[in-house]
Amino acid sequence: MAAHADGIEDTAAGKAWADRHANWARQMPRDVTSLWTFVAELDHDSRMALFAHCVALTVNAVKLPWERRSRTLATADKLAEAVSLDMTGYWRPTVPTYLGRITKAHILDAVREGVSDEAADQIANMKKQGMAQAAEQLLAGTGWLPAPLRTTQAAQGSAESLQADAVTEAKDAEAYSVAAE
Repeated sequence: MAAHADGIEDTAAGKAWADRHANWARQMPRDVTSLWTFVAELDHDSRMALFAHCVALTVNAVKLPWERRSRTLATADKLAEAVSLDMTGYWRPTVPTYLGRITKAHILDAVREGVSDEAADQIANMKKQGMAQAAEQLLAGTGWLPAPLRTTQAAQGSAESLQADAVTEAKDAEAYSVAAE
């Protein structure tokens, strides 16, 4: 993955993967003939965790513009749905990771979608670098993800969270107006 995403090994997900891999490597027998015995003697949860780690090493859902792997990517999408993958805890739209690599139009689309039309309008006349930096600030903490990192379940969770925030804000505004009377 590092070939497609500089610095991914320094992210929370990258560090968690490396720690998990090192932990399994420490436990594995050095003698290959003892490997099956090691796996067979694991408790069910540990065995499933090892298998999940091994599967994670083989999944490649990187979407490259010149590749046409629709069946592979569809399968990866199904896997992401099955495990309720939610990248909002692992990835943020920053200038180096995303915003500096896309067009100004796409930056504005991201801000419109993740924040508001008004926020996008405020940065619309900036030069690209400034726009990308401003967008990073605006999108921080919103949980916004570009389409390739989204799953249906994660998107529904974000929508439900935004609706809950709107209800809370409406209640707060109502309580304020009552208190002001």
